Amino acid sequence: MKKASFFVILLFASTMFAQTPTTDSRRVIEVTGSAETFVTPNEFTFKITLVERVDGKKKITIEDQEEALKRELAAIGVDVQKDLTIYDLTSVYVRQRRLKDTLGSKDYRLKIYDINKIGRLQDLADKLNLSKLDLIDSTHTELAKFRKETKIEALKAAKTKADYLLAAIGERSGKPVFVREVEENDNSSYRPNIYANVNVTSNIVRGGDNQSTDDSLNITQIKLRYEVFARFEIE
Repeated sequence: MKKASFFVILLFASTMFAQTPTTDSRRVIEVTGSAETFVTPNEFTFKITLVERVDGKKKITIEDQEEALKRELAAIGVDVQKDLTIYDLTSVYVRQRRLKDTLGSKDYRLKIYDINKIGRLQDLADKLNLSKLDLIDSTHTELAKFRKETKIEALKAAKTKADYLLAAIGERSGKPVFVREVEENDNSSYRPNIYANVNVTSNIVRGGDNQSTDDSLNITQIKLRYEVFARFEIE
């Protein structure tokens, strides 16, 4: 009799343990929110290429062209000492310049912080007969701030979505239970990314939205888009 009672007690205890919940039993709603921001660049990086050339019987050297370039850039308000640097002085150029009849080349990196100076830079390139002028990068000095603000708006959008979906069935959303930014390598339907599409050719800059005072100049805006996954309690 004692053995039978002992068996029943063990069985009851085992059943109670199996029924102990192992997952969060709160009622929740899961939503995603997204936000977009378009930023007009305010920092532009150019690659300028100078190539030695012969004009008639006179050889136009790199040094001559560099001096003229610095003078003209200073005239349009560029801080030459700070914003014009050597891009890539290759050993090929160093060897070539030792050869009397061989033409060499030299690349420079130029930073421009005023979109309205770009048109004047193009005119300058034509005036000096620069070999090449390429826009290689455009960004914004406060891009990190815009990324943060866009992500915040994406989370707010998720909360708004949860509110109106639950309101349709007479419920209300409560505090957030889980929040996750949808990463670029996520398998979700949208992957957040940053687009800075700028198509360039020598002496010409082409892009999308135009916010320059120069009608011939188009700079594509930087598009920021982020998506957030969130889970809210249902009150």
